[in-house]
Amino acid sequence: MGLKPIEWAGRALRRAGTEMLRRGGIQGTWIDVGAHHGETTLGYANHNPGLTIYAFEPNLRAAATLIGRAPNFIVIPMAVAEANGHADFHINAFDAASSLLPMDEHALKSWTGGDQLQTQNTVVVPTIRLDTFLDLTGIARVNFLKVDTQGADLGVLRSAGSRLHDIAKITLEVDVSPQRLYVGSASRDEIVAFLTNAGFKLASAEPQTHGQEENLTFLSSASPQ
Repeated sequence: MGLKPIEWAGRALRRAGTEMLRRGGIQGTWIDVGAHHGETTLGYANHNPGLTIYAFEPNLRAAATLIGRAPNFIVIPMAVAEANGHADFHINAFDAASSLLPMDEHALKSWTGGDQLQTQNTVVVPTIRLDTFLDLTGIARVNFLKVDTQGADLGVLRSAGSRLHDIAKITLEVDVSPQRLYVGSASRDEIVAFLTNAGFKLASAEPQTHGQEENLTFLSSASPQ
């Protein structure tokens, strides 16, 4: 694929972001990687016109439902990964479980709710590194990064490269089950170690999915909130 489509996307996003209002409420820049149907961040966009949210969702059907929902909620139908280009994306019957990573069939048998998780098909989606995106759009600082990529969260963090230091707060999902659901997914310890070494501190952990996953929130020690 090369960088030509990515460069085009960067110019378009920069033009869109330039005109965003900066008044009242929460302000700044958020990035939502794995936006799905906007459950986590769309409401903030609707109530905070001074906030700009870039929402990545590689499932085109899900992304299409978000387009035009708020002028400051910019939908990008791409996956964030460690390489610019393209990758296989596994569409699940429960579409929130779709991922760049394939499911572990053995883990699926012991997963609570696993009977609803069946891969329906695999499609090729465009991918972009987070540092590439930030550089192309001219974004100097990210106030909040939310990551929910079904096992691929560490790859998103790594894709930020040196730009990870320009992010103030990160919330992501991690599998804490005895046998992780996605092949190649990082453990909780791996993610905590990576972000600790990058200058972040773990601020909170919230169990979910019958205790099989946790939402972890990290704050940068080098960046004021």
